Amino acid sequence: MRDHDAAAHGLGKLLKYVVEDNVLWGTDSIWYGSPQDQIQAFRTFQISDAFAEKFGYPKITPSVRAKVFGRNALKIYPVPEAVLKQHLPKDRVTQERREYREQPDPAFVTYGPKTRREFLNLKAWGG
Repeated sequence: MRDHDAAAHGLGKLLKYVVEDNVLWGTDSIWYGSPQDQIQAFRTFQISDAFAEKFGYPKITPSVRAKVFGRNALKIYPVPEAVLKQHLPKDRVTQERREYREQPDPAFVTYGPKTRREFLNLKAWGG
C-alpha cells in the first residue's frame, strides 16, 4: 500500500477481472507479524476517479470491503446465515468494533518481526 498507484492497479485488476465475489484478503502474518497497518490502509483505500475512468476499475464500496475482508470466505467455509445472525452481534470483535467506532483511537503499529533477519533472530531466541 506504499505505492498508491501500484495498489490501485493491483486491486483494480482483481476487482475488474476476477470480480469482487472471488477476492479474499489474506496475509503472511504468520511470518512477518501483525498485518494491522495493512488492514487499516485497506479500510480507507480507494481507487481514484481517474483510474476508475481510464482503466474501468470499480470503486471500493463498503460492500466490496466486507466481501474481501471475509464474506467471500463463506463460500469456502460455509456458515448458515442463522448462525451468523445469532452469534456475530455478541462476538467480542463486533463489540470492540462498536466501541471503537464510538471512540476511535487508531494505532498504525506493526507488531512482530518485520524482516527475515528479525524473524530468524526471534526464532533463534526460541520465540
